[in-house]
Amino acid sequence: MTDYNDKARAVILAALMVFSVFAGTVAFSGTAAAQSATPGNSSLTPNSVQEGSTNSLTVDLELNSIDTQDGTAQTVSLDFNDTLGMSSAGVSNVDVSGENVTSNGNSNVDSTNNVVNLTLGDASGSGVASDTVNVTFDIQNVVAPSVQGNQQTDVALSLDTNNDGSFETGADPVSASFFTFTVTDSTTGGASATRAGSGGTGDFDTGNGAGVVYPGATVYQGETDISVGGSAAGTTFTKTAGDAQGVPLEFPIPQDQATGTYNNSANQQITVTRPRVTDLEVENRQGADIAGGSVPQGNSSTGSGELTVIGDWNYQKAENLELTIENENGLEVTNQAVDENNGADNPADKATTSGTASASWDVDLSDLNTGTFTVTVEGSDDLDFGPATQSTTVTVTSDDDVTLDLDQSSVIRGDDVTYTIRGSNAGDQHLVAIEDGDFRTDANGNPVSGSTIFRNVGDTLARGEYTDTSGSSNTDYAFAIVEIDDDTGVGVGQIDTSNLDTSSIDVNVYETSATNLANEQGSNRSLRAQNFTAANLDDDRIEDDPSLQVEEGEITIDNPGNTYVVNSEVDINGSVSGGTDDVAVYVRREARYQVVNLGGGQRSISVDADNTFEKEDVGLSTNSGPGNNILSLPGTYRFGIIDASDVGGTGSIADNVTTSNFNTGTSAQQSIRVTDTELSVNIQTVGGQVALTGSPESPEPVNITGTALGATNNEVIVITVGERGNVGYDTISVDDDGTFEEEDFNLGDLEEGRASAHVLMQGRDGAFGDGELPSSASGSFQTFVTNLDRDNRPAGTSTLTGDQIRSRIVDQTTEDVGSDDRMTSTTFQINTARTSIGNVYPEGMQASGVNPVAVDSTAVVEGQTNLRPDDNSITLELSSQDGTSVALSSSDEWSYDGTWSMTLELQDVQTGTYELEADDGENSDIVEVQVVQSVETATPEPTATPEPTPTDTATPEPTPEPTPEPTPEPTPEPTATATPTPTEGGGPGFGAIVAVIALIAAALLAVRRDN
Repeated sequence: MTDYNDKARAVILAALMVFSVFAGTVAFSGTAAAQSATPGNSSLTPNSVQEGSTNSLTVDLELNSIDTQDGTAQTVSLDFNDTLGMSSAGVSNVDVSGENVTSNGNSNVDSTNNVVNLTLGDASGSGVASDTVNVTFDIQNVVAPSVQGNQQTDVALSLDTNNDGSFETGADPVSASFFTFTVTDSTTGGASATRAGSGGTGDFDTGNGAGVVYPGATVYQGETDISVGGSAAGTTFTKTAGDAQGVPLEFPIPQDQATGTYNNSANQQITVTRPRVTDLEVENRQGADIAGGSVPQGNSSTGSGELTVIGDWNYQKAENLELTIENENGLEVTNQAVDENNGADNPADKATTSGTASASWDVDLSDLNTGTFTVTVEGSDDLDFGPATQSTTVTVTSDDDVTLDLDQSSVIRGDDVTYTIRGSNAGDQHLVAIEDGDFRTDANGNPVSGSTIFRNVGDTLARGEYTDTSGSSNTDYAFAIVEIDDDTGVGVGQIDTSNLDTSSIDVNVYETSATNLANEQGSNRSLRAQNFTAANLDDDRIEDDPSLQVEEGEITIDNPGNTYVVNSEVDINGSVSGGTDDVAVYVRREARYQVVNLGGGQRSISVDADNTFEKEDVGLSTNSGPGNNILSLPGTYRFGIIDASDVGGTGSIADNVTTSNFNTGTSAQQSIRVTDTELSVNIQTVGGQVALTGSPESPEPVNITGTALGATNNEVIVITVGERGNVGYDTISVDDDGTFEEEDFNLGDLEEGRASAHVLMQGRDGAFGDGELPSSASGSFQTFVTNLDRDNRPAGTSTLTGDQIRSRIVDQTTEDVGSDDRMTSTTFQINTARTSIGNVYPEGMQASGVNPVAVDSTAVVEGQTNLRPDDNSITLELSSQDGTSVALSSSDEWSYDGTWSMTLELQDVQTGTYELEADDGENSDIVEVQVVQSVETATPEPTATPEPTPTDTATPEPTPEPTPEPTPEPTPEPTATATPTPTEGGGPGFGAIVAVIALIAAALLAVRRDN
């Protein structure tokens, strides 16, 4: 009884001591020889404890025939056979009674061996050779372990009657089964369990959900066939807290009974909880959960024939879990699908974690035809409602053949193609592969790597490239290992067609292997291929091989156009038809295309999601690269853009590509003509003049605009030269589109007289002239120019005239040997600020000179100025002879030809002679203007149109005679009315013109009459 199994069982039983305290008396009878002890009535209380409890045990021993006069001590030992946990146990409350016997205080607990020792000693004096001694003591903090089912063990009693350190055998009382001790499983009943069978005996009937519960029990909503037993029988339990506080616990328990703790008047407790099925899985032979998914029909050992239903539930103390399977017509097929001998409805199958049990059933649906089956688990009696039950479906398909479906049968190279593996079991792994004969070739005609043809997405566990060396020649494969998903029942992956040939591509899926081809490595799902050999790629293992047609894509070039100016920056943009991630730029002069570097070491342009690409401000001829060198000289070339994958891929773009390889790739080409640099400039003066203003006087600024294509450093240089040797030097930035604009450009320290402004830029060679400057320039063109200024010339040299300076600048730039510089020159006059009045006339009666204007009319005043508009203003003032201002007007708007025009309102101005002054702030001009009562209208002016009539009279005399006679008669009448105008106006004006016209008309009339 002391073998290993018995001891293990004893340890489990001892751990249950805390929850029940029962007295038990074990009768022991034995035969003792002389000078040996004989046990009498003894007890161990309690002799049954509940699993997981912490207990205090009381030992009561009656020992007969103890020799209390031999002067030696006796040791009593109880061995619990590893039943209980005694690491914290101790002995207390020792009481010894008998003739001349005492406890000498020596007691200990051997927790390693689960043994309790107590030593007794003889008192001095006379004793009895055969005395009876009673010993009681407590063993505290004894822990009962968890058990599955009630476990009983025997407690051994041993005596060392002569205190020699060894327990007696043979005639001495040694008993291996002195006490019987039980640890009870709280789920299966027993005297100390919280549930028992009907009437309180035996185990609770979990099949029918019937029996008795005791205080401390957990009960479930919806339980019907239970009652409270023991000391709590007949008492009322009420809710202790929460919203339902005070509500009584009903029996049978309603499905909506409030959960929580209920106490009776004796403070005994019962807990109500909600019954739940916590999990339901349907596993295939790979151990994958296919609940809600599909499975091929297969046979008894494959597909739907190898399924396991696993259910977890929390009410295993109350009811077993029951499985039901129905077909899609609602017909129950459980008995056909489940072998009655392999069901798991016994709580002995429960798990011991989190209070949740787990049951499983072997299921075979292969003989039940195809369709969708509903799998339900629920309580075996009342607990079949709400969360106490759970269902799922499994669809059995007739397609037992593995197929590979492509979401597209024809694509543009570079597009992604999603594939789906169907007709396999969840958890199965399949190899998908493409041979190297279908790989695209690089710029040199060699197959590219296939390691990235399959993407690491979806259900892909591993991907890469494998070389089969088993044949006469090596064959490379791009491969992916794909696992069938538990939930969907399919395996999904993706192909990147960027590295595939433009042809019909075979995509092979192979049958699953007995050994998985890929395993998880670590918690981060880092996967590696393993167990992968050429045998896996045997053609006999191919399950399906759909074809994928890969087409060449198209590229469209929007910019640059067909011309390019050397040294300029342009935008490169266009679009692709799809499938292209990056493009590269090339140019061809002869047999090969040379790559164009795009700046910063960049050789490719990314294609955006909308299939467009763009790179701004690219110096086609200024960046360093073989193609850039070609574009640095004028000529006509082939400009092309190609899918970067065709020329090595981003990061490995080839320097040059043959015309054949370029044309067979996804590419586009066009002609491009490279032209020399261009410069055009407009300097905006006012009527060819620049006014001197301010104090001290200096030239007004000018506006400079223009276009400089191919400007070095994106700037142009502006040099100003005055007549007396003044020189100015400045720069203007050129925008990305080749244009420049500088408002209010300062001409510098130029004096009155002829001056010029020269805008110039370096040519293709990036240097002025031949690149050599006079030694005095110190290598700087700016120094060379500024040294020409009369104020900066080196000591001992004479001042140069403006023409000499211009000649020296031209000599070092545009007229130097081999120069390709560009220069434009503008000459203008620098004068003092001037504003003058030219014409005055009534509005609507345009005339030159100063003419009379009428009272309450509007006078138009015109003149000239060399001042810039907007920056200056001209004020007109009409004043009487005594200086009284009668009309005023001003404007800052006029054209850059220097002509200005304003109006004066003459309301309430009396007739007379007035002074009209135009003042620009620098100077003024004054004229006298006559204001008269009225001014003849401009009707006489149309009479000038009859002037052609004299030409008619010179040729066909008969025709003119009838026509002119009516015309001359009315003509003199206006001349008569016009004669008063001079007398009223008092000055030159329209009266003189009308008189002249009248004289001409009279003369013509006289000639006609003579004829």
